[in-house]
Amino acid sequence: MKASPIQMLQLFFKRVSVELDPLHSPEELVNPLTNVFMFDGVSLSTVVKFSEGDLNHERGQLYVVSLGLSVKNEGLATETAQFSPYKIDVVAEALILVVKGAEKIDLPENLAVVNGASLLWSSIREQVLSITSRMQAGPAMLPTVHFHDLKKPSADSLSNANIDASDNKKTSRTRKPKASAK
Repeated sequence: MKASPIQMLQLFFKRVSVELDPLHSPEELVNPLTNVFMFDGVSLSTVVKFSEGDLNHERGQLYVVSLGLSVKNEGLATETAQFSPYKIDVVAEALILVVKGAEKIDLPENLAVVNGASLLWSSIREQVLSITSRMQAGPAMLPTVHFHDLKKPSADSLSNANIDASDNKKTSRTRKPKASAK
């Protein structure tokens, strides 16, 4: 095991609100040992904010990453619409260190925002589970997610894309069927 080149130095919860939604909560008490609400099909709204901190820190580059999550249970009730038994509004912020030398892996900004948002999501996920475990509608577990879509293309990947685009050779791969045993 090795230490990650991305470290969360501080974590702050700026807002934590988890309340029972009387319109979408179960009519009967749930058994918390057998029923965990999983948010399948529920609309989750997230906002990620990112800013530079101290880029000349003695250990590397510092960034501030903020993640907001809200589950408002708004919208039209349709056959496919799913609602949470809880209304949730959480905002967390972290001080993220990208250690010196990590720029060999990817752009420090990418490492900070993608991994910082993931670390914050995990913290929010645990907080929501902990709070809802003591609430009437039972425990609620947010899904596992990734934040790779926040990644900016690096200069290397852009130049590789330009090379690939200018190379007009078409390549295709076909898979040959296995010979069947007789």
